[in-house]
Amino acid sequence: MPIDKFCCLFFSLFYFFSSAFSDEIGSILSLKFALQNPSAAVFNTWNLSYNNICDFSGITCHPDDGSVKDIELSSQNLSGEVPFDSICKLKSLEKLSLGYNSISGPVTNDLKNCVHLKYLDLGNNHFNGAVPNLSTLNQLTCLHLNNSGFSGKFPWHSLSNMSDLTVLSVGDNHFDKTSFPDVLLSLKKLNWLYLSNCSIKGSIPTGIGSLTELRNLELSDNYLEGRIPIEITKLKNLQLLELYNNSLTGKLPIGLGNLSDLEFFDASDNQLHGDLSELRKLTNLVSLQLFSNGFTGEIPSELGNFRRLVNLSLYDNQLTGELPQELGYWSEFDFIDVTGNYLTGPIPPNMCKNGKMNQLLMLQNNFTGGIPATYADCLSLKRLRVSKNSLSGEVPSGIWGLPKVGLIDIAMNNFEGPISDQIKKAASLVGLRVNDNKLSGHVPISIKSASNLVEIDLSNNQFSGRIPPTIGQMYKLSSLHLQNNKISGPIPQSIGLCVSLYDINMANNSISGEIPFSLGSLPALYSLNLSGNQLVGLIPSTLSSLKLSLLDLSNNHLLGPIPDSFNSDAYNGSFAENEGLCSDSVVGFRPCSLSDFGNLYERKLIVLILSLAFVIGFCSFLVQNDLRELFTASLSRLEKPIAGIGSDEAYSCKDNDHHLIQNELFWALNELIGWTNKEVSSCLSRRRRDEEGDRRTKRRLFDACMRSGGIPLAFR
Repeated sequence: MPIDKFCCLFFSLFYFFSSAFSDEIGSILSLKFALQNPSAAVFNTWNLSYNNICDFSGITCHPDDGSVKDIELSSQNLSGEVPFDSICKLKSLEKLSLGYNSISGPVTNDLKNCVHLKYLDLGNNHFNGAVPNLSTLNQLTCLHLNNSGFSGKFPWHSLSNMSDLTVLSVGDNHFDKTSFPDVLLSLKKLNWLYLSNCSIKGSIPTGIGSLTELRNLELSDNYLEGRIPIEITKLKNLQLLELYNNSLTGKLPIGLGNLSDLEFFDASDNQLHGDLSELRKLTNLVSLQLFSNGFTGEIPSELGNFRRLVNLSLYDNQLTGELPQELGYWSEFDFIDVTGNYLTGPIPPNMCKNGKMNQLLMLQNNFTGGIPATYADCLSLKRLRVSKNSLSGEVPSGIWGLPKVGLIDIAMNNFEGPISDQIKKAASLVGLRVNDNKLSGHVPISIKSASNLVEIDLSNNQFSGRIPPTIGQMYKLSSLHLQNNKISGPIPQSIGLCVSLYDINMANNSISGEIPFSLGSLPALYSLNLSGNQLVGLIPSTLSSLKLSLLDLSNNHLLGPIPDSFNSDAYNGSFAENEGLCSDSVVGFRPCSLSDFGNLYERKLIVLILSLAFVIGFCSFLVQNDLRELFTASLSRLEKPIAGIGSDEAYSCKDNDHHLIQNELFWALNELIGWTNKEVSSCLSRRRRDEEGDRRTKRRLFDACMRSGGIPLAFR
């Protein structure tokens, strides 16, 4: 070849490849500029000054000509809109993977130009609008468009010539309602079909049996109805079958047991009925969920020998008979929910044999016997719910102290014995429901260590003894039910520290003493029932500040006036059977006389001092020793007259850092005794003039103010 022709050909080829390479760089960089995000580290290598395009993270090139073959940018925190017009100029692009990002905007018709794509993943993003026509992408083997915000009519017909398609995932999009697309039945190579939650209606076609390569079939959360076709039993390779939350009817198809590879079967939330005999041969099951149907009959005993079964959820059916006692013996069982059936017999003892059990939910059945002792060592257990059965005996001691358990619900059975001191180890316990049993003994003081408790219901048992004074350390407690027991002694003042309490019921016990004024400091309290006890004394005026929707103090021994704030019809019956109470406005009570107010002002002062002492005790870590000494001394003089608050005690509140609390105390004395602002100001002036004096001089000043009717505000 002449040299001039060779040179001409060389430069022509050089120009061609240089131009093509330049176009690919432009397309790739357009993707970077469109999707770049400050947190998207993947683009750090996308710099031509020191990297070839084939060295960019997520980019794979053809080994022959160096053209871009794959773009893999899934799960990279990308946002923005995809420039499909530029991307689809990459003539050799076979894979475009942008799943699990935050990409938005429409998928434009330019996508049709990516004709060599074999793998397309746009799933789990925030696109909008309809999916465009895909008929030109006839080389696709995998198509992921699931959970990406698409709407409108899906172009099912454009899948007809994708004969090599093996994965189709378009679920979790708000497409227009449509019947099961017949075009899918011609895609014989499909092994994964995900059509959940994409508005499929009608029945499952019998032709589904022709997709014999299917391993995953997911049709849940749609509008399907009718029977599960018997042809589905031809899918011998099926490993996962999800049909839940539809309106399917009829029985499980005969021959379902032939799906010997099936591992996950979920047909819950339908209207299926009949027995479960077809499950006997599904020995590879890992998870079986058939809850909220109408199944009857017994649970096949063979399930107890399934060596891989770890999840069994059959609640809200009409099943009878016993649970297989070997259940969980062979596998790392972690979940069972058979609530709301008619099951009988004992609780299988080995479901936590391998230490993986998380939730044991067996409510509303007819189980008998006790809780097997083996569960006392189930350190993985997070929820134990066996309420509304016929269980009996003592609860194994270790159950109370399981470190991960968040809810113990054994209510409405026939359990006996105490709550074990082991409850101090229940660091994760949030709910304790043991009501309506025959439990007895004292409420353990150690319950304070279960500091995450929000709900305690010990009602309708035989508990006795006192309410632990340590209850004030349970700051998250919001509901406390102790009614219908044999509890005695006073209600601890420390209950006012449980600032989250909104519901208290201690009715029908033998609780004595006065109603704690500290209850008035519970800002969320809306229901208070202390009826049917031995309570005495006045109704604390602090309760008037609460917004109670229910108040019941009936059947006690309370005396004195009913606070005016409780004279509405909403509190009718709240104070019945308390002969010592009086009121000028509440119907059914005698009018109050002067003797009913005999020591009212002194009591108000006592309540005020106690309230402030309570607040100071709660904040003791902020208060110095001399301030605490004042209230300690004051509390010891509660039954003495106002003058009994001596100058030593009052003057010890000299800390300037706490003037707000101290001013509040002296304001109250002013209000109750009647000292005027002028007298207070006079003493204040004398105090300021003497501010540099020693302690003895200041004490003389205080004594002088006491005699003259003023108070030195030593706390400004």
